[in-house]
Amino acid sequence: MRNNQRRTRIIATLGPSTDSAEKLEALLSAGADVARINFSHGTPDDHIRRIRAWRQAAAKTGRIAGILADLPGPKLRLLLPAPVSLQSGDWIYLTPGDDWRSLPHVVGVTEPQVLAEIRPGQRLLVDDGRMQWEATGWAGRWLAARVAIGGMLSPNKGLNLPDTRLSLPAVTERDRRALEVAAAEKVDWVALSFVRQAAAAEAARAACAAVGLEAPLLAKIERPEAVEQIESILQAFDGIMVARGDLGVEIPLEQVPMVQKRLIAWARAAARPVIIATDMLDSMRSNPRPTRAEVSDVANAICDGTDVVMLSGETAVGQYPVDAVRYMVRIAEETEQHMRANGAALGGDVPAPPALHEGEEPLTATACRLAVEEKATALIIPTVTGRTARLVARHRPWVRIIAVASRQAVLQQLTLSWGVTGVLMRPVTVGQDRMAAAVADAFAAGVVTLGERVVVMAGHPIEGGPRHPTLRLLRVGPAGQPAEP
Repeated sequence: MRNNQRRTRIIATLGPSTDSAEKLEALLSAGADVARINFSHGTPDDHIRRIRAWRQAAAKTGRIAGILADLPGPKLRLLLPAPVSLQSGDWIYLTPGDDWRSLPHVVGVTEPQVLAEIRPGQRLLVDDGRMQWEATGWAGRWLAARVAIGGMLSPNKGLNLPDTRLSLPAVTERDRRALEVAAAEKVDWVALSFVRQAAAAEAARAACAAVGLEAPLLAKIERPEAVEQIESILQAFDGIMVARGDLGVEIPLEQVPMVQKRLIAWARAAARPVIIATDMLDSMRSNPRPTRAEVSDVANAICDGTDVVMLSGETAVGQYPVDAVRYMVRIAEETEQHMRANGAALGGDVPAPPALHEGEEPLTATACRLAVEEKATALIIPTVTGRTARLVARHRPWVRIIAVASRQAVLQQLTLSWGVTGVLMRPVTVGQDRMAAAVADAFAAGVVTLGERVVVMAGHPIEGGPRHPTLRLLRVGPAGQPAEP
C-alpha cells in the first residue's frame, strides 16, 4: 500500500447489469468499495440475492466492501393506465381515488394525501422537471392543474412539488418492508430518502430497532427544507447523500453546484461521510466512455472534498458497468495526484462550526500535522466504532489512514470514509497495549512494512483500561513490533 493509493470511495449500484458473479468480482477488482441496493426497484428476492452475491464476491477477491440499503421513501409517482400526450394549455386532474383507472386526463398519486397540501399557483414538476403543471384548485373531488410544459406522460413518472411543504411520514410502509430485508442480511448502512428535518433520524432508528437492525443512517438531501436545516440533520444522522436528481428539481438547477459545495463542507465539519450522487457518468449507460463534462463533474466533487462518488444506472442497468467504475477510479487518482502535487498537505482547511465540535478533534488535527512534519507514511488507528478514524479522515491527510478494528462490520462501515484502509484486529487480552497490537496487525496485513515511520492514535490505548486519547510516533520493527522512531 503506497501513498498514491486512491482516497475517494466509489459506490456501485447493483442491478440486472451486474447480476453475474463474474461482473461483481470485476466491479470489486476495478475499485468499487460499496454496493448500493436500491429498494425502489426490484423484489425482496432480488435484493437478498444481490447482497449475498456481493458478500461472496468480496470474500473471493479479498476486499473489505460495504453494502448500502437505499430505502424508497415517500417518492411521489403518478398513476395512469396508459401513456397520454399533453400539450401546453391542457388540463390534467389528480385524484385521491381509483377513478384514474378509467377516466382520461385523470391521474392518481402514490401518496394521495399530498393532494390536500397543494395550493393554487404551486408548481407540479413531472419526470424530473421535463413537464411542468400549475395547480389551479379543486374541481369536485379532483385537484385541477393546467399544463405549462407538456410532453408524453407515461405511467409511474416521478412527481416533485418544490413549492409545497409536505407532511409525509419520514418512514413509509415500503421503507419498513425494505428494512426487514436489510436487517435479515445485516447491511452496513441505511439511506433514508427525502429527509426534511432532523427528527426523521429518530423515526428511522426506531424502525431499524423494530426489525433488529443496527446500522448507521444516511440522510438523502433531496428537499429544500433539508438544505436549510443541514446543521441539525448532520448532528442527528451519521452521514449524508447529496441526491442531485430530485434536489435539482426541488431547487433551481443553477443553485445545485454551490449547494453541493456547502453540503460537503458541512459534512466534513461534522466528520460525517458525504456521498455525491446522480448522473455522475450517466452517458455510460450506453457509451463506453464518459463525456468531458461528466469527468469534470466527478473531479470537482473530489476537489470539494467529498468522501464518496456514486454510480447509479451506469452500473445497475448500463451496458458498461465495469468500465464506469474504472473511469471513476482513473478520475479520482488523477485528481488526487494533482491536489497533492499542488501543496494540499492536509487536503485544505476544514470548516468547524462550534456546534459540531467533537471532544477528540484537537488531537486528530495534531495527529495529522505530526504525521506530515515527521514525514510519517501512515496514521494507524485502533478503533472500536470507527469514530476516531472518521475524525482523522475529515482532515484529508495525504498519509495513509489505517483503521484497525475487531469487528468486520465496523470495517465495512468505514468503506464510506475518505482514505481509510481497514484491517481486522486479532483478539487482544485485557491489559494488552492496543496501539502496539494495531501496528502488528497492520504489518501482518501487509499495509505497512518494516522500517516505516508511523503515527498511532487511540482513544483507549490499553484494552480494558480508561479512555486516555494518546498519540505515539514510532517505527515499524521486525514482525511489526513498535521500535524507536
